[in-house]
Amino acid sequence: MVTNRCNLACSYCYAQAKGRGMDMTGDIAGQALRLLDRAPGRTLVELAGGEPLLNFELIRFLLKKYGGRFRFALQTNGLLLDAPKLDFLVEHGVGMGLSLDGPPGVNDRTRGSSGGALRALELADRQGVGVNLTVVLSRHNVESIPELILLCARYRAVRVINLDLIRALGRAGETELQPTAGQIAAMVPVMLTALAFVNQRRFPPLKVREVEQTLGRDPGEYQPYCLAARGRAAVVSPGGEMHPCACLAGSGDFAAGTVWEPDTKALASLDDSQGLDPVCLDCPILGVCRGGCPSRRVSFNATRAQRAELECVLRRTLYSELVGPMA
Repeated sequence: MVTNRCNLACSYCYAQAKGRGMDMTGDIAGQALRLLDRAPGRTLVELAGGEPLLNFELIRFLLKKYGGRFRFALQTNGLLLDAPKLDFLVEHGVGMGLSLDGPPGVNDRTRGSSGGALRALELADRQGVGVNLTVVLSRHNVESIPELILLCARYRAVRVINLDLIRALGRAGETELQPTAGQIAAMVPVMLTALAFVNQRRFPPLKVREVEQTLGRDPGEYQPYCLAARGRAAVVSPGGEMHPCACLAGSGDFAAGTVWEPDTKALASLDDSQGLDPVCLDCPILGVCRGGCPSRRVSFNATRAQRAELECVLRRTLYSELVGPMA
C-alpha cells in the first residue's frame, strides 16, 4: 500500500482512505521487497493504496530498481493516469487494474468521478493496453451490472471484470451497503445474457472472472480461496505494518509485525486448514467457490467458521445458470 491517501472518498472504502495521510518511503518499500525476495518463484507485487498514483515517484523508483526481479500490478481509480505514466507502466510490464462500479450515474453515487475512470479507459484503448476492471458489488450497483457489461463493450481495453462483493470493513462497516440475496440471484441471468450479446459482437471477448472460475474449476476439488488463505500473502501498510490481507490492514486481530520484524505465523492466520462451515464441506461445488473469501467471512460473521452467504448465492446461481442444477 504505497499510500493511504486518496483523491476519492468511496462510500465503502476498506482502508477508509481520504485526502490526507501517509506515503510509503523507499526504505520501507525496499525492506518489504527484500523480505518478499526470499519467497520461491517470482513474486507478484501489487501496488495499491489509497490511490497509488498519488505516490508515483515511489512507483517509478521501485519499477526501475526491482522490475526484473518481481512481477508488478497496479490497482488505480484512473483519475491521475496520463499517457506518460501509462507508457512507463507498460514499458515495465505492470498489469493494470481499474476500479469502476457501474455506468456513470451509478459509479458517481458509490465512488465519484466517473469521467476520470472513463478517460483512463479511453487512454488504455488508444494505447492498446489490457485492463482488468474491479467492481465492488453493493446494494446500489448490483442491478446495474448488465448495463456495465454493455458499457464495457465499447472499450476493448477491458478484458476481465472482477465482481468483488462488498466486505463489512472500513467505511462499509458503518453502513448497510451489502446487496440482498434476491438482487444477486436476479442479476446473474441478465448479466450472462448481456455478456453473451456483447461477445457475439466483439473481439477480444469480454470475460467476467467469476464466470471463468465457474467454468474452469473442478467443482469437487477443494483448494484454498486465495494466496492469503494459503498463508502466502503479505500486505504492507505505508508505515511498514504487515497483515495477511489488504482488507484486514489495520486490524489488530490480524497484525503480523512489521517489515523489520515480521510475524510469519500471523501472516498465515487466514489459512483455511482450520476448516469451513460443515455446510460448505458438503457442498457439491466447493471446488468452485472454495468456501468464499476468508476476510469477507470474518467481516460479516466475526468468524471464518460460517459461510459468506452472499458469495454463496452468487456462486450457486452462476453454477446453476452455466452448468446446470446442482446435485
